[in-house]
Amino acid sequence: MRVIDLENINYAMRSETQFVLRCEEVFHDKISAAAAAILANRDTKPFVALTGPSGSGKTTTAMRLQEYLENLGVRICLLSMDNFFLPLDQRPPEATDWESPYCVNVDLLVSTISQLTEEREVQVPWYDFKTGNTGGYRTMQGHKDALIIAEGIHMLNPLIFDKIRDAANGVYVAPRTRIITNDDKIVRPEQLRVARRMIRDYHTRGHSLRDTVVRAESVDRGEVNYILPHKKNAEIHIDTFHDYEPCILAKYLYALPAFQQEMDAEFLEQHGLTDLMKVMAGVPPLQTPYVPRNSLIREFVGGSCYFY
Repeated sequence: MRVIDLENINYAMRSETQFVLRCEEVFHDKISAAAAAILANRDTKPFVALTGPSGSGKTTTAMRLQEYLENLGVRICLLSMDNFFLPLDQRPPEATDWESPYCVNVDLLVSTISQLTEEREVQVPWYDFKTGNTGGYRTMQGHKDALIIAEGIHMLNPLIFDKIRDAANGVYVAPRTRIITNDDKIVRPEQLRVARRMIRDYHTRGHSLRDTVVRAESVDRGEVNYILPHKKNAEIHIDTFHDYEPCILAKYLYALPAFQQEMDAEFLEQHGLTDLMKVMAGVPPLQTPYVPRNSLIREFVGGSCYFY
């Protein structure tokens, strides 16, 4: 587990541009290393099953892998597990919450992967979260030489992974770095993911900051039950933490109109976010023009060149 001191972040922020670019180069190198590992055994493992908890940056990581591999001339079919959620009225009793793997139409997902490898044209669903139903379909053409990247929170769960295990590379994506505050407290990765989601969900999903914090506790329980036990299925691990990240998250959190009203000291203490906010208050804010448009951080603060 990597650890970074808040003092190191503040020192590096004296040269903002160089700090951001250095961090982005580090993440680019992680993508490059993952791509090399995937290509090393692509003949026997043409699938990539990429997973990680909510707020980990799975989607951008998958898109960055796709982009990197396509630049090498590799054909890629990219699938999102979220689009294979069962309609609400078709879910079995075991699908007790959104974090349950039983919410996924596993048969359709595995069938789609198989058909793509058989060079068939498939109709890939997209899921409408507002209505809780499949919203439509888009055409995707398979190819015998294609690598298929499928990303989602349950891609390493045995319900799915066991059906493709022999032909799949498992990739686990999450921020793993811990931050040490000036008073020697530890801010854990799951707390950082809450900050990411507070900003993203406020702007893109209409959730209040408090709603996101409360929902995060349910999401964390789902992570413990359904995601972490299967992390061992991953051969490749990618830490998505960017050292400059607290500075840009701080800028966007404090700019939210509801922040001061909703994030009072009592609420923060009740939900274990006091030390996280000490970090946000202890770093200089970073302006987004320094952050590349393909940065993973833009999945949460906006301005990305990717569509989510």
